[in-house]
Amino acid sequence: MASIQDREEKRGIPLDRVGVTDVVRPIVVAVPGSDAQTATATMSLFVDLEAAKRGVHMSRFIEVLERHPEPATPDGARALLEELRRALGAARAAIEMDFVYFVSRTAPVSKRTSAMACPATVEASLGDDFDYVLTVEAPVMTVCPCSSEASGVTGHSQRGHVAVSARYRGELTVEELVETIEDSASSPVYPLSKSEDERAIVERAARAPALIEDLARNVAERLDSDVRITWYRVEVKNLESIHDHNVYACVERSHEEDEPAPKGASGDSA
Repeated sequence: MASIQDREEKRGIPLDRVGVTDVVRPIVVAVPGSDAQTATATMSLFVDLEAAKRGVHMSRFIEVLERHPEPATPDGARALLEELRRALGAARAAIEMDFVYFVSRTAPVSKRTSAMACPATVEASLGDDFDYVLTVEAPVMTVCPCSSEASGVTGHSQRGHVAVSARYRGELTVEELVETIEDSASSPVYPLSKSEDERAIVERAARAPALIEDLARNVAERLDSDVRITWYRVEVKNLESIHDHNVYACVERSHEEDEPAPKGASGDSA
């Protein structure tokens, strides 16, 4: 069969991204010092296409992906992107993937252990430079300090969702980001808790009330102190318990003057 993709294109229009989306594959998420975890990821893979080329061989994206079962680390993503560029004859390549990572949580009194689902995203690109951004989301509990002060007792509480996106040097695990998020809140959220746990959780949360602005700044303060992190974005949404709206806070900071903005911020990482 004729390879139409290899025919010359004469309209003189290069394409920024060509590739495959919504590819579902099992991946291995390596955890330094612990057993690796298998996750189901939904992925998109792209390359650029120069003006003189009509198309790309889409099957090559899947062929390359099959040879790289650990794309959710900087080294794994870079190896995949380097091979994508070679296989497709491209100058730039990019990958985006969403997966759910499970962290183990132990209730404070009953010591019952359960798995907590934490959505994660990896966005990586390779052109003149390599860019890698890890995003992790975790649920937390916050107690309103305003209602605590007004009533003189424990204020109303709500569940929040905190997403941290980070560029970093060296190793940084999903667990570390989840712990940073939880340590910044009034209390972690436990998927499994008994009656004796509930009292301990409520009492702990009451001792650490936090506005959503406090929560965002608490996370930022911890990320600022981590020398591995060169850029981060913190997004917080609280699911309000006594209002019919939710509340939101965000902070984005770079620790390097020349740090490029990731896709979804002020620019495109590809």
